Amino acid sequence: MKIQMRPGERLVLPFLLASLLTVDALAEMPQEAAIAEAVDAGAEVLASEAQEAEPIPPAKPEFTRTLRSITEDALVGRGLVTGVYRGSPKVLADPEKYEREYYSTLASHRGKPIPQAPPPPCDQPQRTKYDTEGCRIVNSMYTDVEDPVLREKYRETIRRGRDVWFKGTFGNQEYFALHVGNGLFGEPRYPDQSHWLDTRKREDRYRLWGMMNDPDCEKGDESTYWTDRCKDPHSSGVIGLRKYVNQNPPEGFDPYRTPYQPGELADSRRFVIGQACAVCHAAFDPTHPPADPTHPEWENLTGHIGNQYTNNTNQFFGNLPADHFAKIMYQGIEVGQVDTTSGHMDFVYNPGTQNNITDFQNRPVFEEKIKHPITGEVSMAKTRHVLKGGEDSVGEKLSLLRVYLNIGMCFAECTADKFPKPGAMFGEDAIHKPFRIKQCYQDCEPWNQADAKMDDMALYLLAGGPFYLRDAVDVDGRKGEEYIEEARVPAGRRVYARECAVCHSSRVPPDAIRSNKDALEQFYSGHVFGREQDWMRELGADVVNAERFQAKHVRDGRPAQFVRDEVFGQDWLGNDELVAHNILGVNRCRSMHGNQVSGAVWEEFSSETYKERPAPAGEYPKTLNPLLPLVGGKQWWGGNEEINGGRGYYRNVSLLSIWAHAPFLHNNTLGHLRKRPDGGIDYTVRGRIIMFEDAMAELLTSDDLTVEPHREPKITRVPVDTALPMKLGGKPFIPVAAGTPIVEITSIDPHAPTHMTCADYVENKGHQFGVDLHIEDKRSLIEFLKTL
Repeated sequence: MKIQMRPGERLVLPFLLASLLTVDALAEMPQEAAIAEAVDAGAEVLASEAQEAEPIPPAKPEFTRTLRSITEDALVGRGLVTGVYRGSPKVLADPEKYEREYYSTLASHRGKPIPQAPPPPCDQPQRTKYDTEGCRIVNSMYTDVEDPVLREKYRETIRRGRDVWFKGTFGNQEYFALHVGNGLFGEPRYPDQSHWLDTRKREDRYRLWGMMNDPDCEKGDESTYWTDRCKDPHSSGVIGLRKYVNQNPPEGFDPYRTPYQPGELADSRRFVIGQACAVCHAAFDPTHPPADPTHPEWENLTGHIGNQYTNNTNQFFGNLPADHFAKIMYQGIEVGQVDTTSGHMDFVYNPGTQNNITDFQNRPVFEEKIKHPITGEVSMAKTRHVLKGGEDSVGEKLSLLRVYLNIGMCFAECTADKFPKPGAMFGEDAIHKPFRIKQCYQDCEPWNQADAKMDDMALYLLAGGPFYLRDAVDVDGRKGEEYIEEARVPAGRRVYARECAVCHSSRVPPDAIRSNKDALEQFYSGHVFGREQDWMRELGADVVNAERFQAKHVRDGRPAQFVRDEVFGQDWLGNDELVAHNILGVNRCRSMHGNQVSGAVWEEFSSETYKERPAPAGEYPKTLNPLLPLVGGKQWWGGNEEINGGRGYYRNVSLLSIWAHAPFLHNNTLGHLRKRPDGGIDYTVRGRIIMFEDAMAELLTSDDLTVEPHREPKITRVPVDTALPMKLGGKPFIPVAAGTPIVEITSIDPHAPTHMTCADYVENKGHQFGVDLHIEDKRSLIEFLKTL
């Protein structure tokens, strides 16, 4: 089958034509034949482009960030394999099939593949700078593996996992019309993303929305339908947003032949957009930022960090009127946050930061009761606590698959019928119903196509190590280590051992000494919190050179923990234990995330141990819906907020690379964002350090309003008068005045609207540990944290 291209279309449509062949001309073929034909078509296009591939560029400088060469064998040997689910019955029965289809099934339309050919081997010229950077990454890894066949196998695994992270969408483009569009407009309609997909706004993407421009793209024109001109035709120009031909265009519109029409980007007439994980989890490398945020190179970008500067929660609503309720609710979410229950709603206002994916091989594991989603058998197994409240506690494989579900994979086949019916307030129609993995893998082939790739993606995530300030080089050439007051580091380490490590170390002290600071200092006396090569600077010469210390904690000139465990000896700087929200004193709404409790949509993605966890101490009377006449906003003493079924807790997070992650807390509300002269957030090393020091100062300040100084409480409020609908997709008519706390309209379940689901208003309170430290101890602690 030949692909016909019109002159000038080489860079715009080759893969799009291949996708059309897959969906239309091959629609009646058996699945195997359709995939084979699609791959052949994609390969033919790539072969025609291969002659234009640039030669392998000269080697670039060594990485300033850390990469970890972790293997599956090492995880198995250390007992770090988690969960009970090893793959769907379809994948386990025919792994060769899913291996053959690996790249052709990264994207699909209603189960039919949209092909993407595999990248060339790394000893050959690459088609894109993205692929070249992938080779640079993997070629720096596994250098100590002597067997060349095994070494290349490990490297190929990481490279494929990276490709899934940046390119895998698995058909989720349809979700945004079927659910997001329905919720906004009451009918299937793709939300308007033209405000950042329009190539004429390419220079504004980071400044206004914190989005990353694809280095393999350039500004387009009318011949590219005012999208970016990209070497990968599925790239939208924005990293993580993938572009596909609209297979259900308006009547009379041919996405391949109809000339450009004004406004077509706004309603997705020609192209529809799917999301890959990278849209939230790719960002500038803190240790190697770009000189120009609009024109980064791939060496300036990393997939191992949450994009804490993105305003992606405003992704679908930027062009709505300023007084539209949806725009107001989502613009109220802080930069760097995402509300993962805004689609599959639990009706609690609970946005949180994107997770920093660092040194996961050292993240603590826990023994919990887990139910197998296919057999129903309950057994004890290991898991990690993934989300902020310990949700997704069923092992990494299912946790990763749940993320894809959350951004729309298999929505029509497996999830759409689990939502409450708009307007329903009683009975089964008014509640969510649990998603079932056993049904989904049988009815939705993209589940299996994603399932078969999750092990590779997990190993790619395990390749991400810390971002050390000492290795950073700023845009002006200044070294990151110049921002560290080294003389204070050993004293700061002592403060950390006494005040912080009980929660923020993966070396967990016995219960008997957790409240005894002298005992804690002794417990951590020979322990290295930072990386091995900095251990003498961390502990200080007086400590390191002591004869007793050398005999107890040093082996052959190295810290004993690294001699014993090598890379697995690195402290993860968090114990991931769950602490009741009232002990932390922070805003409780995120801890009331409700999608993984029994009977909720994602109940199969939390352990039985999670669901059986007792409610935290303390009761909060229900607050009547503030929009109710006469009684609105009053406490209802007939019952309490439902903090049960596993809810009400936050996990003790890692402080690895904390210098690069201000503002702080689970919701990015502690500290202030520093802006560049153009209005964009300051992503430079210097900018991050200024924001870090500001956030630390606020973290170590009391939130008690009777104390001076104190934190000024942050309460997000509705900026202009607006109106709410009675149901999703309905016409707004319930008035809401400017100045109303946003939680009063976002923490209301429209299917049970008599009371608020969470009535906690102040967003930056809590975490009062360390506020009473002496000023010199605070300064030393801040300097020590810069080294981690």
